[in-house]
Amino acid sequence: MSKNFEVLLRAEQEAELFAPVAISHETPESGRGPVWIDPAVHEEEMKLVQRVFLLPGCGAPHMVVFCAVDHADGAAGICARAAENLASQTTLRVCVIDANFHSPFLHHYFAVHNRRGFSNAVLEAGPIGEFACRLPESNLSLLPAGSRCGDVPAIWQSERLRTRMAELREEFPYVLFYGPPAILQIDSTLLGQLADGAIVIVESGITRRETARKVTKSMAAAKVNILGAVMNNRTFPIPESLYRKL
Repeated sequence: MSKNFEVLLRAEQEAELFAPVAISHETPESGRGPVWIDPAVHEEEMKLVQRVFLLPGCGAPHMVVFCAVDHADGAAGICARAAENLASQTTLRVCVIDANFHSPFLHHYFAVHNRRGFSNAVLEAGPIGEFACRLPESNLSLLPAGSRCGDVPAIWQSERLRTRMAELREEFPYVLFYGPPAILQIDSTLLGQLADGAIVIVESGITRRETARKVTKSMAAAKVNILGAVMNNRTFPIPESLYRKL
């Protein structure tokens, strides 16, 4: 399907991260507690970043959409940790953006407020940087979904969307989007058309191979560059040749 293929195994200890947490609405950063990630998982996630964003030469993508094929509980975490790992391996600025307006989550992951974000940036005036939150002691910034997630049709139909995407490229050398499930919403495909490509996330034991094939073919037909796939929550070895059938 593509030259970049990664397989991830989500640690059981990480599951607590995806439970609802109390978010401060008074300060931009409330501080996220440490999260234990299995070393083997961390190694695979680091390889994902290296093989997608840090390829030698000038052909590596700089703006990428991460989206589940259907329902993958770990999709948000995979995108968020990819941004964290990328920021740890470069001195350049990195921005991770929550574009899953139907079920925003990155503000929970990073424990920040969601008063302003990507939805506001598309529909309102002001420099793109004013809508982003720079995380403490890091070259990583977060653009949460924002408070206007209910205006989804207006967001994707807005002529300002392309302008905002161009501004993001100028402001941040690397941009990662967390998009909604591709089988349910066209949003990730629209983002993928404006970005350098997309990484699809397959949930082990849940996502059907035919569904994954349908999604990747549909996105490719829409001229979205499919950069690779991630098998989430894998608990047993699968030959790489099987993935190539997607």
